[in-house]
Amino acid sequence: MSKKKILFVVSDFYHNGAQREMYEFDSALDKDKFEVTLLSLTELNIRLDLPDYFHEKHLSLGTEILFFKDFIKKPKKGLGFKILNKILRNSLNKKVKENNIANLVTLLNKYDKVIFMGEYVYQSLANSIPADYFKEIFIFIMCSRFQSESYRNFDKNKKFVFIGGFDSAKQIEHEFEGFNNYRFEFMPFCLAVTNEYNKWQFNETCKTKKIGIFTRLHKDKPLDPFLYAYQVLLSQGYNIELHVFGVGDYKHAEYDRYVNNLDLNGKVYFRGHQSDMKKTILEEKLDLVWFQGYNNLPAGFAALEVCLTGTPQLFWDFFIGDNEQINRLDVVYPHYKDLLAFVEACKIVLYDRKVAEFLSDKQFYDVFKNRDIFKNVGNIEKILLE
Repeated sequence: MSKKKILFVVSDFYHNGAQREMYEFDSALDKDKFEVTLLSLTELNIRLDLPDYFHEKHLSLGTEILFFKDFIKKPKKGLGFKILNKILRNSLNKKVKENNIANLVTLLNKYDKVIFMGEYVYQSLANSIPADYFKEIFIFIMCSRFQSESYRNFDKNKKFVFIGGFDSAKQIEHEFEGFNNYRFEFMPFCLAVTNEYNKWQFNETCKTKKIGIFTRLHKDKPLDPFLYAYQVLLSQGYNIELHVFGVGDYKHAEYDRYVNNLDLNGKVYFRGHQSDMKKTILEEKLDLVWFQGYNNLPAGFAALEVCLTGTPQLFWDFFIGDNEQINRLDVVYPHYKDLLAFVEACKIVLYDRKVAEFLSDKQFYDVFKNRDIFKNVGNIEKILLE
């Protein structure tokens, strides 16, 4: 049987969640069945603050990598060209666009399936693809409605196949409200699991408790609920440190205005990017991790990495619909929208061994048993073989 030729369209190779998911798929897909190629919308070495972390990793898997820039030409600039183009009623720019579309179609025709890794990736290319080219448009959902308005300009009458981690009809209906012709395929965030880092232990001897946050420092990644909660904990006299790990500058991310307004200068430790997050968590002896969530689901791969260490996590919920389990501590992934309830839950987890170990065990085993990419990749292979 000949291999299926699959083209994954990606935004870039930065060290972010969507790129991590692409790498996990690439690592786990059966290469006896699939020939994988990546088309990146972004060139290499564009940003100093975000290295092209996954580029070399994909190459080491034998994956072919293409760049969008090699298949398009940009309209010429310069006064002479602008004058001539205006005289010809923009026909020169129109010709360039037509050639670009033709080049892209020629590329896409080489593959049995084209998959867009993110709704924003599809939207970036939508105008470069003939409107009737795809019978079905396959998209791995990345941002969710709480974080983005990427669906706003979609043609909602087209036929879509959305793939993501929503596990209830309520979530799916909320996410794809307004779309008239779609199907949804379940695929949770998955990674290569291991139990070698499951070494977290409740700390009863150290007087100072340490809370960690792992995130990319960017204004699209809101930290304000956590900073407010931290201020309340300090104002109540608890001896707690907050350590924020992740690539980026906290001032460029505009976190400094919260730090200043809440009188937290010198009390929040921004620690930068960590090459081995699980190792950092254990070496730092974190007592609790705060993370963003979405309707009782962790909202990123970093949360899954934390689970593999056994370190308990509490989540701030960015889902805007009804959540029947909101502000409850007796579930696997406790999510909160009430600041004082969140603070009280933090105090319980930090100082109550029984509760902390309950969350540690439940969160570790949920990821270890249910989020193994090699057990779940069959869901994706089935879609790719259609």
